[in-house]
Amino acid sequence: MLPRRRLAAGLGGAAIVCIVAGIAVVVLASGSGLGSGAATGAAATPSPRSVASEMPTGASTGPSSQSTSSPSSQVPTASIAIGASPDAPAHQQGYVLMGNALVYVTSDGTEVPVPVIDGLEAALQAGKAVYQAAPSNTYGLAAGSYAGEFRPDVTAAREDGSTAQTGGIVLTGRVVTKMIADRLAAIKAGPRWIVALPVDIRSSASAVAVSYDRFGQVGLAATPRVEVSFTGSLPVVESIPTNGGYHILVENLAATAWQVIDPVRLSLSPDVIDSADAINELVVYGTGLPINGAKPIRRDFVHDGRVPTGQPMLITAGSVSVSLAVPGSRADIGPDNILSIGDVPVFVASS
Repeated sequence: MLPRRRLAAGLGGAAIVCIVAGIAVVVLASGSGLGSGAATGAAATPSPRSVASEMPTGASTGPSSQSTSSPSSQVPTASIAIGASPDAPAHQQGYVLMGNALVYVTSDGTEVPVPVIDGLEAALQAGKAVYQAAPSNTYGLAAGSYAGEFRPDVTAAREDGSTAQTGGIVLTGRVVTKMIADRLAAIKAGPRWIVALPVDIRSSASAVAVSYDRFGQVGLAATPRVEVSFTGSLPVVESIPTNGGYHILVENLAATAWQVIDPVRLSLSPDVIDSADAINELVVYGTGLPINGAKPIRRDFVHDGRVPTGQPMLITAGSVSVSLAVPGSRADIGPDNILSIGDVPVFVASS
């Protein structure tokens, strides 16, 4: 018998629609360093330059096919708090070069830097900031192969309760797998778990919000969760590299329409966080109708057997939540538990 838990996720949505301008390619030198060190701001760089004026000749115009591996180094960037004076002048919206950095400027002048990832290069392609493998990358990726994208229209809650327009990075499954492995290896004591947001937001037509609260449900016990809110429908993908497959439990309740558990979870203690396999105890859930292809999922779906990170599991609308689902554990979940580069959250691309 599969354990069935009732998990509640609130619906949410954001309303900022960012219009990305330019059809050009600008390759930026990658940085180095792993972790969440001091943030760097783009505002200190004088004279922002239009991306269109910086186009190199003969540059690549699109990502090539992905090979195998992923990055391990991250360079944090500054987040810019939302909010501008009503009297502030309108700004041209789109990507600009500020010194060596590619930055997205919103209509109210908010600057959203594109994070630098060691071994990857950020390139502007058809108005999108795309990550490609650098020739010298150590991730096993072919030079120039597609590694992910940056979305500037993502807001994220912070530890102090404020919200910032940080942007969001969507990376391929093999890239995320290596990043998670590096983060888990850095945890010396206690449960080893990190959350890569299991929603592919690349096709979202509107803004996306990441928030935290204690109103998720595991059984009848409120459990902290991270929630990704959006409008429309988006793919929900596998985000646990050590998974044993996935079980979709169709709840058909107002509070929880569906939830996904890792079959590995069934072999772990139901009421104690497993220090070595805590990441397998993450539960993903939502309130929107679960879809497989074009058909609603009416019954529980079981896939026993490991699948790659980024494997599509279902399509859903409204919001997706993730909790560390051990009743009574009250394990905190907040920005420190989210896979990120600086304060920019990482989402998993479907493959």
